[in-house]
Amino acid sequence: MTMKMKPGKPRQFHLLVLLLILLLCVVIYFSGVLRPGQVKVEIKKKEIIKSNYSFIHEHWQEDKLKQLRESEDFTATRASDQFQYFLKLCDWVHRQWERSVPDPYPLCNAIDILRDIRSKKTGGFCGQYAYVLADVLKSLGFFNVRCVELWSNKEKNKSHFVVEVWCDLYEKWVILDPDNNIYFEVKESGLPANAFEIRESLFAGPAVIPRPVPAVPASQEIKKDRFSHLYANFAVSLRSDLMRHPKPLTVGDRFRMFLFFKDKNTNEFFFGNSIPYIQVSQRKEDLYYDCNVVRVEYTIDKDEGDVILFFFTDASMPNFKAFSISSDGGKTWNLLRGYRYRVKKSRQPVVVLAAPLNMYDRPGCINTISIEY
Repeated sequence: MTMKMKPGKPRQFHLLVLLLILLLCVVIYFSGVLRPGQVKVEIKKKEIIKSNYSFIHEHWQEDKLKQLRESEDFTATRASDQFQYFLKLCDWVHRQWERSVPDPYPLCNAIDILRDIRSKKTGGFCGQYAYVLADVLKSLGFFNVRCVELWSNKEKNKSHFVVEVWCDLYEKWVILDPDNNIYFEVKESGLPANAFEIRESLFAGPAVIPRPVPAVPASQEIKKDRFSHLYANFAVSLRSDLMRHPKPLTVGDRFRMFLFFKDKNTNEFFFGNSIPYIQVSQRKEDLYYDCNVVRVEYTIDKDEGDVILFFFTDASMPNFKAFSISSDGGKTWNLLRGYRYRVKKSRQPVVVLAAPLNMYDRPGCINTISIEY
């Protein structure tokens, strides 16, 4: 006896199996099994803030940098972190001479300033302290440093000279005043402040506090802020390559080579109804741009599934040498001579740390790249 099946059932069964196989393929595809390039890449710092202005930095092979580093010998200067190191250098400069009038006015580099003041040929005040500190920092590999000229609204022609240096630890510019031996702290965050932040505090911005260098007991803290008003108007130098400058900078020279920040709070009449600086910007980023940073791009090898990283400084590090790479959480670092780095496909998440390195082997800011398949 022959059993007859309804003609529709085999077709329905085959369609059901086909649908199940198709669904399984879709699940497998989106799970990444059939897509070796499927990977999640997260980059900590994605954008670099850039200025519209060109800044000229001291060249790492400048002879006077080596002369300064060797003649003064800072090898014994130690600190717990980069900013504390800056404070110790600021204090060192402050203690080199008693504040006095620079007459005749010396050249604008640490070698000549220290020699002339120590020999009693001349004196030095805020400008000389600032030039010396800037050169000391450069001689030790901190090339993103500049002088800042301040003008108070309280007193006519009351000006002051300080130093701003890029701090990789906090990824920001910070003010050091070697003449008064102080720095400023943003009260809310506890971070060191830059000239812009100090100025903002004068116009209802977050409060800043002057701090002595070095740290002193609370009973000796600065009780009255006699300094912040100086930051009502400020300009930053567009060049720091002054060690070979053949003549002392004049006021006119500074008006030509400094970039003045202007906004709605700028007191123009203080300058006689016109700002004397040739270069003026209302864009904060023109003065406060990123330094010593790594921008990262990536692609995926379709055949192997590896992630290929590409590193760029976008000219944010003066005297750039190479990239330094770590894949073990910063325990060991390897020099990458090029700009391309391959990360092999792995079942475990991979974290790559990348930092730029300058010609004095000073590393910059660390960017973190997290890769997960």
